[in-house]
Amino acid sequence: MKRTALVLVVLLAGSISTLSAQTAPRFDGVVDFDLNVAQLDKLVANQQENRINPNKYLVLNGAVASLEIIRPGEQDFLAVAELVSGEWVGLKQINLYRVYVIFSGPEFFRRIPARAPNPVPPGTIQANDQLIVVGTIAAVDEGLDGRRAAYVNADYVRNLP
Repeated sequence: MKRTALVLVVLLAGSISTLSAQTAPRFDGVVDFDLNVAQLDKLVANQQENRINPNKYLVLNGAVASLEIIRPGEQDFLAVAELVSGEWVGLKQINLYRVYVIFSGPEFFRRIPARAPNPVPPGTIQANDQLIVVGTIAAVDEGLDGRRAAYVNADYVRNLP
């Protein structure tokens, strides 16, 4: 019995590693792991947004600096968040980078309340939250500060602790 279980575990592990090896190149074909918030901001600022593949997903990590609900209805819900990240330059300066994330549809209606609930349910998206956002480039347009900015349609969002 133990031998049979061991053989099954070995066969299962081998088939999973083979499956992973076969799907990894396909995954790289649909996800652009080379771009982050800082690189997107720099590309847009230098008018090089043509280097952003609109057919690939982006995986972005940052903090919600601002959040605005544009359409509050559940079925046509629309909100935009400014997602920021930064890096230290020496000991006295921080470079701040940002993209705007578009949240649309009923899924995000439930996660982005008009008023902060008490207690805050898990998965709620609010200002100052750390997020991982998976989405595609939607547009390049003027941001709230008047500078050119990337806008990304959110397909998946995960709150980070």
